[in-house]
Formats: sequence, C-alpha cells, structure tokens
Amino acid sequence: MQAKLSQYLKNNLQGDKTIWMIVFFLNIIGLLIQFSAKGRFNMSNPLDPIIGFIKPLTILIASLYIMAWVSRKDYTKLTRYVHVFLYASWGLILMAFFVGTAKGGASRWLELGPISFMPSDMAKLCLTISLSKILSTKQSDPKAYEWGTLLFIFLNIIITCTLILLSNFSTSVIIFLTSLVLMFFGRVPIKFITSIFGIVCIISFCMIYFEFGDRATTVKSRIKTYYRRINSPSSEKAKIEMEDRDKNFQLTTSLYAISTGALSPKGPGKSQYRYHLSQSESDFVFAIIIEEYSIAMGAFVVGLFLVLIFRSLIVTRNCERPLGGLMSAGLSFSIVTQALINMFVSVGAIPVTGQPIPMVSAGGTSLFFTAISIGLILSISKDNGKR
Repeated sequence: MQAKLSQYLKNNLQGDKTIWMIVFFLNIIGLLIQFSAKGRFNMSNPLDPIIGFIKPLTILIASLYIMAWVSRKDYTKLTRYVHVFLYASWGLILMAFFVGTAKGGASRWLELGPISFMPSDMAKLCLTISLSKILSTKQSDPKAYEWGTLLFIFLNIIITCTLILLSNFSTSVIIFLTSLVLMFFGRVPIKFITSIFGIVCIISFCMIYFEFGDRATTVKSRIKTYYRRINSPSSEKAKIEMEDRDKNFQLTTSLYAISTGALSPKGPGKSQYRYHLSQSESDFVFAIIIEEYSIAMGAFVVGLFLVLIFRSLIVTRNCERPLGGLMSAGLSFSIVTQALINMFVSVGAIPVTGQPIPMVSAGGTSLFFTAISIGLILSISKDNGKR
C-alpha cells in the first residue's frame, strides 16, 4: 500500500519537491486560518461550521489537482496561445468594470453562476507569460531589440496596467513591478526600462489625481492618511490617531491582534479580533495567524515564501530554455510580492490594499491562478531534471 502511494505521488506530483512541500504547508495553514476567521459569521445551525469548512477544502483540492495537472505538462505547449488569453482578459476587465459586480467599492468581479471571477488575476498571469515569451526570443542577441518589439512590449504593459488600475490599484502595481523584473532579467535596454517606468508613473499619477476609476478616491485617501500618520510629529500622533480612528479601524484592529498574540498566542480558533476585522480571512489574515499561533508562525509563513522564491530562482538558473527561466522568475516574484504586500499592510508598513496571501487567504479564482502559476514553475523544474 505504501509503495503504491509513493509511486502515485511520484507520477502525479512532479517537479521540485521543496516547492511541493511549501505549497502543502501554506495550504494547510490557510485552511486552518480560514476555518477560524470565518467563525465570525453567524451560525444558524450546528452544520454551518462544517459547511463553511467544506467549501475552502473543495477549492483547495481542485486547485491542487490543477497544479498537479499543469506540472505534468510541457509548459511550452500550455503557453502557446497566451497572447490571445491576454487580449481576452482586457475585454473581461472592461466588462467587469462596466457591468460587473461591485465588491469592496470597486467593480472588478464577473459572476459566472456560483463562481465569482476576477479578470485581473487572469491578466496578471497572462502578461507575465506573454512578456516571457517575447523576451525569450531575444536572449541570444539582446542587442537585437528593435523598436517594433519594444513598442509591442510597451503597449502590452501599459494597456494591462491601465485597465486594471481602473478598479484595482495594488494588483496593477504588482503587475508593473513584475514586468520590470522580467525586462531586467530579459536584458532589455535600461533606457527603455527607465522610459516605461516614467510613463507608467505619470499615467498612474494622473488617473489617481483626477480620480479616474473606481479606486482613485480611496487610493488618494489612504496615501494621505498613511503619509500623515508616518510624518507627523510624535506630539501630534495621538491626536491624529483619534481623528482617523474610523478610517484606520481595520489597521488598528490588525495591530491589536498582532500585539496581543505575538508572544502569547490565543490558540487555534480562539482569535478575538476576527469578529472586528471585516476581511480577517483574506486581507488581514496575517494578523489572525499571529494572534492565534504567535510571531513564530508569522515568521514561518514569511520564511516559506522566501524559500519559494529562492527555489524558483534555482529553477531559473538551471533552466536551459530562456522561456522557462523568465517565466519561473516572473511568476514567483509576482506570488511572493503579493504575499509580502499583504503582510506589510497588516503591520502598518504600507497603506491598506486588498491583496490576499496566495494559498493562505480565502479566495477562488486567485487560488486557481496561483495554482496554475506554481504548476508552471514545477513543470519548468521537471523539464530541467530531464536535461
């Protein structure tokens, strides 16, 4: 029996075994925390906790199946039509903006029956792969970057980031930073990288300043609040905290959760602040992790993501195909950056955003696209092992 199970896992869970272990630990932590955090919802009958546990467990099993399936495939074939999917995601983002479902003050969701779909997750994955494909063709001679190729790269990045910026500022930032990393690894001329950085910053500033899009007003308010809190004299901070108590309620509650549980954890399922944090299972899940399991568990989660990007960079280094190396670097950077942004928000290091922790926070489409991303990294590592 044990031999059959070992053979089954060997045949189906292919690729870097360390990455698989990281995925396992993060998903187990996420499952436990979601079950605890969702305890704040009213339970009308004894079966509600079980039903609340079955849904994330089903999503987890489905995402692991997708990850395993992708890891067994040839990533070059899976990404053959990624440009088409990228352009389709642009249309879906516009559809979500104009006729989609508004959640959290922004129209970024499409309802597909019982499933809520966020097209920006699709665009983030597709742009990373699309840029990797474009850049991989120029690695034999980086000096061969002609203006046509650079213009194509420029338009893909600008259009994707601008469309997502209409309703999701933080995701647009992650996509842009990932694009910069890919261009750096792809040996794009520094002059072009600097130019596109300046242009995107100007466009973003104008959209936020003139409040174009669903989230511009909120972004302005959060930046002003953060700047005021950080740069005010210590003698005025108490007054400012009282004035901004309602605006900073979620952040303040998150800090209370962290401070009370960091050295004296309350234990699994015993968080008190989950009842006050409106997004305790997603945006502020890191605070609940520390409140229930201590600062050591928080450090462990951070360490898992750091090891993930380290192992992915090893995959990049060992990859003989430029496409695989660029994809591994870009996809892992995007995942880890998203996780770190969530953690920074929970401790008040950056303004509040709406980014979940991949594989830990609650979510459907986000988890599925993360599964595809990691599956591709595993597929690349499997391909390296054959060479």
